[in-house]
Amino acid sequence: MAWFIAPYKRDTPYPGIPGSIRRYCIVRDAAAQIKADGGSWQAVEVLGNLAVVKVQASAATYTAIAALPGVVRVPKDLLNDPLSSLTAGQRTAIRNQVLAAGYTSEEVTARFPNLATNTLGDVLRFLATRRLKPRYDRATDTIICDGAVQACGSVDALNQEIA
Repeated sequence: MAWFIAPYKRDTPYPGIPGSIRRYCIVRDAAAQIKADGGSWQAVEVLGNLAVVKVQASAATYTAIAALPGVVRVPKDLLNDPLSSLTAGQRTAIRNQVLAAGYTSEEVTARFPNLATNTLGDVLRFLATRRLKPRYDRATDTIICDGAVQACGSVDALNQEIA
């Protein structure tokens, strides 16, 4: 099992269907390789046009997924893995990923005064506390995540789905 933080990617519109602009989690680009491994994957959308993704596949497939643009492999595999076993640099990288998603420094510091005393699950659950509703901006031809705050899926349910 492996966890990733992955961006969403613009999908190809359906031919002849106006307004069919959509997006998908970039890990879908590796779906055939995951399936060929007999594996599976699921994602929970989070803040920052990102997803927390759990994948069951081969080591080679994990490497291929981590090589996709914008994808970061989380350096722990189990939700109850303590972050104290990571280097200070690895913990800083995790903190920076949370900040890059759009959480404020104050929010992160309030929740994680010392990241080393937390688990991977604590961080992923925090990432999945909110997201913003996406919309298509016709003037710039882009998908923008600036809408109403929405609930995210459950990281724990995701963890159970991909065993």
